[in-house]
Amino acid sequence: MKLTMETIMLMQALEKVTGVSAKDCIVEGQLVSYLVPDGMVGKAIGAKAVNVKMLEQRLGKKVEIVSYTEKPEEVFAKAMEVNLNNVKTNGNKLIINLDGAAKENVYKKNSRLRRVKELISRNFNLELVIN
Repeated sequence: MKLTMETIMLMQALEKVTGVSAKDCIVEGQLVSYLVPDGMVGKAIGAKAVNVKMLEQRLGKKVEIVSYTEKPEEVFAKAMEVNLNNVKTNGNKLIINLDGAAKENVYKKNSRLRRVKELISRNFNLELVIN
């Protein structure tokens, strides 16, 4: 994974405001998605989302915090707020099987899904496939 100067500056801004180091971040238009260690999500957000609000004001962009764990399927489940039924890895593909209702909820959040797929690809070298 190669970080751009913009990405590095955005990650430094998060650390300066919150004291939390991001593992990665993605910029999509006026939205910045930060990938932070699972145990640090609350600190990154802050009480009553004060840290997120301060960061949004400084950056002039919306901010999204995504929880990082060592298991890519957990990153997906937490970010998309779904329970996983069946997960398997086939080569460089992470295949997640969801029931109809969960799949519908995931696809309703299409732009978030796109960012989560990118974060999983960049940090785990896996292509996310949803069945």
